[in-house]
Amino acid sequence: MMKYNIKFIITLFLFLAGLHQVRSQSIIVDSLKGLLRNPKLEPEKKAMILSHLGRNLYETDMPSALNAANEALQLSHQFSDGQYSAFALATLAYLNVQRDSLVLAQKNIDNALIYTEKSKNKVINGYVWLRKGWLEYTVNNTAKATASLFKALQLLDGQKAYAYESLVYHYLASIYADLKDPENLKKYTRLSQNSAIQSRDPDIICNAYLATASSFLQNFRKDTSQKKSLDSAIFYNQQVLQISQLQPKRIVNHINVAAAALNIANIYWEFFPKDYKDRAEKNINHALAIARKTKHEEVIANCYGILSEYAIAEGNYAEAERLFLAGFAEVENSAGSSMRVKASMMKGLATVAEKSGNTEKALHYYKQYMQYEQEAYNAAKLSIVQRLGVQYEAEKKEKELETLQERAIFNRKLNFISIGLIIAGLLALVFLFRSYHFRLKSSIQQQKLRTEESARLKAEQELLEERQDKLQKELLAGNLQVEQKNELLQTMRNKLADQPESGMLKNQIERILKEGQHIDEDFEHAKTSLANIHPEFFNRLQQQANNKLTRLDLKHCTYILMGFSNKEIAHRLGVDPKSIIMARYRIKQKLNLEKEDSLDLLIQKLS
Repeated sequence: MMKYNIKFIITLFLFLAGLHQVRSQSIIVDSLKGLLRNPKLEPEKKAMILSHLGRNLYETDMPSALNAANEALQLSHQFSDGQYSAFALATLAYLNVQRDSLVLAQKNIDNALIYTEKSKNKVINGYVWLRKGWLEYTVNNTAKATASLFKALQLLDGQKAYAYESLVYHYLASIYADLKDPENLKKYTRLSQNSAIQSRDPDIICNAYLATASSFLQNFRKDTSQKKSLDSAIFYNQQVLQISQLQPKRIVNHINVAAAALNIANIYWEFFPKDYKDRAEKNINHALAIARKTKHEEVIANCYGILSEYAIAEGNYAEAERLFLAGFAEVENSAGSSMRVKASMMKGLATVAEKSGNTEKALHYYKQYMQYEQEAYNAAKLSIVQRLGVQYEAEKKEKELETLQERAIFNRKLNFISIGLIIAGLLALVFLFRSYHFRLKSSIQQQKLRTEESARLKAEQELLEERQDKLQKELLAGNLQVEQKNELLQTMRNKLADQPESGMLKNQIERILKEGQHIDEDFEHAKTSLANIHPEFFNRLQQQANNKLTRLDLKHCTYILMGFSNKEIAHRLGVDPKSIIMARYRIKQKLNLEKEDSLDLLIQKLS
């Protein structure tokens, strides 16, 4: 279980690393600041330089980055060419995403798109659409993200903006990876790498090589007989390390280098004999050195996690615990310490204590794990609300733009009608009938506009109801997490049942049971809310199955209703994905479904 968590965090981290700025700060920042000191610098060039400076400062000095971008935006307002404002706003959108201000980022992108209508610079316009697609992908709006990214490619075509093209291809590859489309994943990964090489930008190339290495590793996991895929994954990760050694002053996104070293270490741990430990440790030390400088807690946690796995494999549980505690101390002292990372490390400590037979320590660590997990869950709920808010605002903005366009068309028609009425007035009796005809047509169009306005308001109401339904499903996910925590607590209680009674252990158990009871009360309250939302869902399921469904079957059906894939359900239930396929087959039998019938469709109908 610990190994699975480590691989999951590494995969997530690699995706996030791909979103980082790809310019060399050590060289470019000093150059940009030097240009700004020129008293004869033209205002247009100053605006662009300030925007570029903001893009390159965010990782080391976010306040200065925001100040530079805002100054660029203020300066660009005096220019009739919209490219300067568009680029400044796209830069602000990028910075606001980095500091988790998604609503502000969405407003920045909406305004940037308005300014692109006054810009003929295809590279700038393509960059704006690139950032729009990236933001939509960040809030899980896959369809719109894909459309925006293809719009960016259309604008960048033939402009030799290879760095931007590589990023677009990279995000498209990520989208198709999520959609389980291996052909398009391979295609856009290759295109991203080709564009990166043409850009000659070491950070862009490192980013593309990381994605390529990840693709080969996924292929090897699907078919472990393909040893070449594993060799290729190691090769491309090593290429990232080699580039960083040859051009250290041109690398700004050093965390990509740490990711490559960490990936190699994980491959040695997972697929090579344990006597390759020295090679794994060499890469772990490399990754740790970078992560400590950049204060990247995910990399630090994973480094200590792999080292602990080696200690566990050797049966040295004391060393494994020491490593986990050392890693936790570093993560805990980080300014942006993540509750999810802390929870993962506490879970690892609990597992080590359990394997070593120290149930008292296991209880202590599991208790801390549950506390951090609850805090992480609360933070995730806020993030979900923010993402839904961004989606709602984006869709509302689109509706408003459609309405404005319809009104503009209508106003133009009214102008023609007015001209006709003036002519009709001059011609008086000759054109009296003609004037009446135009007035009647105007009245019909006004009625049509009112009808369309009513339809728009109805559509907005349906959109609000849809957002509410999504939030309710997120609540359902939270309820299931609480239930899983209760099952974990009961497991520990059963394990202690055979142990001699101890006053200290008994007190700890009582405290944990009280906390569990409190969680149960919260769960029952949430369950009551769920019953109000879908009061007949579980009853209909049991009626369909003649009351044959178990509690686990109902939980599985609930995950299907929420739209989770088999892999996601397996992760949440802690089982192998193949077990989920068998579970679905048994549930279909209990629900009296034929082989060709869709379980997902039936559950949606019953909901």
